[in-house]
Amino acid sequence: MRPINVVLAHHDAVAADRLAASLGKQFRNLAIAKSDGEIASAVARFRAPFAVVDLELVDFPRLQALCSQFPATAFVCIHRLADDRMWSEALAMGAVDCCHSGDLHGILLASERYVVLTRSRAVAA
Repeated sequence: MRPINVVLAHHDAVAADRLAASLGKQFRNLAIAKSDGEIASAVARFRAPFAVVDLELVDFPRLQALCSQFPATAFVCIHRLADDRMWSEALAMGAVDCCHSGDLHGILLASERYVVLTRSRAVAA
């Protein structure tokens, strides 16, 4: 289990519950944000260093605002039709990765790359 709190924001409640069931086993705590308005409060409340955000729930300007508001949080975007253009634009907005909605391995890999390694470097410094 990764010792971090995670926020999952998804436009589809059923898909969010399914993804949360898989991700919840991998992290200390997982909060589900059911609307765009709940994302910022959930990240702040849980001091989440990692957030998975559905691009069908938030647009790119909102993603950029979230990344600016929470610079210590690694935002990974998901979308059912994720492609190279979407990945490039998400990274330009401040996200650390963009995966297909069902890519559990990609999401977990991003958590390892951008959260766990960042924390271990901070402890070593």
